[in-house]
Amino acid sequence: MIPKELFKYRDFEKYTILSLLSKALWVPKPIQLNDPFDSQLKIQVNGVSKAEFIESFGRFQVWYKNKTGKHIDYDSFDDLFEEDRPNSHLKQKAAFVADYWNNKAETVGILSLSSNPANTLMWSHYADNHSGICIGYCPEKLFPKSSSMVSDWLHEVDYKEENEITRNAYLLYAACGMWHSNDAALSLFFETLCIKSKNWKYEEEWRYLLPENGGKIFSLNIDAITSITFGLKTSVETKSAVSHLLKYHEKMTHFYQIVRDHSSAKLSRTIMDTNSPYWEKSPEEC
Repeated sequence: MIPKELFKYRDFEKYTILSLLSKALWVPKPIQLNDPFDSQLKIQVNGVSKAEFIESFGRFQVWYKNKTGKHIDYDSFDDLFEEDRPNSHLKQKAAFVADYWNNKAETVGILSLSSNPANTLMWSHYADNHSGICIGYCPEKLFPKSSSMVSDWLHEVDYKEENEITRNAYLLYAACGMWHSNDAALSLFFETLCIKSKNWKYEEEWRYLLPENGGKIFSLNIDAITSITFGLKTSVETKSAVSHLLKYHEKMTHFYQIVRDHSSAKLSRTIMDTNSPYWEKSPEEC
């Protein structure tokens, strides 16, 4: 189920200010992400056994059954192998998958968001050590030009052990039903772009995938901004600047302050109305 609000942690620096001023949103491509393994598929044509290929085809059967309610079978796997190794025909198909997906992955745009605005590690890693801001967005309003954007392009990231993440062209070819349809191939392509190592699970990530739009700037529908959350160490000056930036666009936004949870080592956030003491002081001083 898609969250009603998703969040982007940001340092409060010139690009954040320009984004809010100009109502623009930069969507990076994989090579511009901070994890060199993230979405840079580097699919390889490495040999597999017939049993491994059939097992991967089973993933497609599950997808097809969920999609159509019908079962699909294939009984000619022997025609794809010679002495339990892929034959020349299957090698050509796998090479096509590797080239096509590697090229597609180079240009896809990936907008990473989090479902949690009070994540200690996210504040530390992506919001200037708790001195930045966390922008809340309504997923349905981020890209309003397409009514299907949310259902088609927004995906929750799946976290797996590193040795479980498939980069084998044969197995991916089998898992999309040997390119049964463009729908099946695109679905698996998106799924592959949304698998990350469990090391990143703390991010609680959702991501928009925008084919052939990586590294581009999109116009931001200012109404998509639903909230601004200030960090534990965000300065009073930053809070005032952000508030004025959004007032410039006549944008009514909910403001929140991150505070310490006094019963644990967690963070929580509290609403800030116009009379909140957090506009004048940090929560550490109140």
